[in-house]
This record gives sequence, C-alpha cells and structure tokens, in this order.
Amino acid sequence: MGLEREQVAQAGGVPFAQFIENVAAAAKLKVQVKTPELVVIPWDLGEGRSQNTFVRLMGQTAGGDRVIAFFSPALKLAPGQELGQKTCNQLLRRNAALAHGAWAIARIDCEDYLVVQDTQTAQTMEPSEFHASAIAVARTADEMERQLGADVF
Repeated sequence: MGLEREQVAQAGGVPFAQFIENVAAAAKLKVQVKTPELVVIPWDLGEGRSQNTFVRLMGQTAGGDRVIAFFSPALKLAPGQELGQKTCNQLLRRNAALAHGAWAIARIDCEDYLVVQDTQTAQTMEPSEFHASAIAVARTADEMERQLGADVF
C-alpha cells in the first residue's frame, strides 16, 4: 500500500475498518474485518440463502473524501478465465437496468470473481445509504447465483 493510500485509509484519524464498523453499526449491521482495507457483511436472505457483501477502500475524491466500494460475488472465475462476448453483452444490458451498482470483476484473496459493485463517497453517506448499497449488491448477486443454480457466497 502506497503512502497516499495509507493516508486515505487513515482519513480523519480513523482506520478504514473502524470507520466502516462505525457506519455499519449506525445502519444496524455487523461486519467482519478481513483486512485493514476489507470488511464483509454477511446476509441471511431467507429461504436458506445467504450472501456476503464486501466493503473496500477505493481511493479518494479530489476533495479528500474516501470512496468505498460495496461488492458481492456471484461467480468465482477460474484462473485466467475470460467471459465470452455473449456473457459480457448480457452483463452490460443488466448494468443498464440496475438501480444500484454494476457488474464487474473483482479480486478477493488473490482470486477473481464476477461481482456486483456499487461505490459511495463515505463521508457524505448516510447509514440508510450504506445499508441500501450493501443489500442491493447482495440481492443482485444472489439472484445471479440463483439463476446459476448455486448459493456459494
């Protein structure tokens, strides 16, 4: 992690993971800290289904506010796996219909996943917006998992 990223992670004197724990608590959510820059929100979606939403520091705005990403995996990609043109086109069409987030590929623990991701400016985000982004990406990813016949994440 470079000096600039360390400064963003410690913005306002509060470490990133602690900042997210505080916002999540205000949103009545519990998080699990995976690393100083990555936390996870586990969800029980009912009907025996569960999902995880990860929250990661992305960087900062020109004004110095933290930008965070909420993302939820729907499919683990094999090493070097590329998505076909048809799949990419379908995901782009789905992106156009999403109220929160977009389909993307994210790296978690050195492995690539197809995820739904949404970003927010952390300092201006209300607890209700935190909750809305976190659950929106979880539900969207879980729906894709359901279509794939799985409940892995």
